[in-house]
Amino acid sequence: MKKSYDEEDIEVNKRRTDKVFFESTLLQQISDGIDFLRDESKEILAELDISILEDVDLREFGESTLDQISDIADDLSQFKSEIIDSDDFPEIIKEYSNDAKKALNRDEDYVRRAQRRLDRQDSGELVVFYKRNARILELCDKAIKVNPSNAEAYYLKGRALVNLDKYPQAIEEYINSLAIEDNTKVWIAIANANTLNGDYDDAISVYDSVLEKDENSFDAIKGKALTYYASEDYKKADEEFKKADALYSLDIASKEIWDECLEKI
Repeated sequence: MKKSYDEEDIEVNKRRTDKVFFESTLLQQISDGIDFLRDESKEILAELDISILEDVDLREFGESTLDQISDIADDLSQFKSEIIDSDDFPEIIKEYSNDAKKALNRDEDYVRRAQRRLDRQDSGELVVFYKRNARILELCDKAIKVNPSNAEAYYLKGRALVNLDKYPQAIEEYINSLAIEDNTKVWIAIANANTLNGDYDDAISVYDSVLEKDENSFDAIKGKALTYYASEDYKKADEEFKKADALYSLDIASKEIWDECLEKI
């Protein structure tokens, strides 16, 4: 005999996998990011008992979470900016928004976001890498729009352009930065970009100009060594590597290149 059920015996299971999909790609990214944080937090907290607590790198977990929150906040900011900058928005509101950002030093906020993304260039996915650097360029442009005298914004924009293999454009941004504030790291960046672009003589010239001001500039000496190596002048590269190593211990990659120089002399 079949068992009978009354209405009180019946349990209704609501679907927990229902997900709202947005037509806007940006809104979808924000929604996905929030979902990721929620799911990731639940999973980690569920595993976080006293027996494995010592195995959890809380600092790494904290930095990863902050990175996710930073990305979501950046997406929200991007969405808000797109609305304000749209053609349908009154021009007077756009001007007011820009003035308000300048008064609040929002250019520095944009620069900090760009710097944070530059510090996270560790993805093996090419699409993610290019997307991240494209966003860095957008953030730097926003900072420059708010404050055209922000030297760091031009510098970070140059670094992102180097990551995208756009060396002449990067050098232009570095020069814009130097026009506002003279800074040795920017001169070094110009020389590095020249080397990557195959303009070895220009690179050596810039490194030498830095060494005229500071003969013990480790970055300039190592840069010269790498430039001579790229131009296949291994003897001069060896000489510069010796000078650099006498100041500070060379990194593993530079030591490997130095070893190659010694083999080819």
